[in-house]
Amino acid sequence: MQPVGELLPTIYRKLVREAVDEQSLLVALWPVVVGPKVAERTRAVRLYRQTLVVEAASPEWRRQLSSMTWEIVAKLNAATGKEVVTDVQFQVARRPPARAVTATGVAGDEADAIADPHLRRLYRQSRQRRKEK
Repeated sequence: MQPVGELLPTIYRKLVREAVDEQSLLVALWPVVVGPKVAERTRAVRLYRQTLVVEAASPEWRRQLSSMTWEIVAKLNAATGKEVVTDVQFQVARRPPARAVTATGVAGDEADAIADPHLRRLYRQSRQRRKEK
């Protein structure tokens, strides 16, 4: 098993080819940078200027992660290879909206099963690129 520090440059290069913008890249890198335990309870939502907005499962998680902001910023910037983020803003997650379904009760697109909106968008874009080739 390789240390994450060795894997990040490879993952970054792959994501740069697939990502349309820095926000998509950061959202995709979030679980890799913070690890599986934190990724289960958080979700990177968007990049506003140089601040990454992250939803946390509870106020306790928000407080704990807020104390680690600068460490997370450093890891994100190391993973991207440049200073993309200067701050991380944690907020308590709101209840996710219900998924739309067709008249048959089945989601219309398999991508709808992907909870993260940015990963869902990346998936759809990669699927579209395959169709164009």
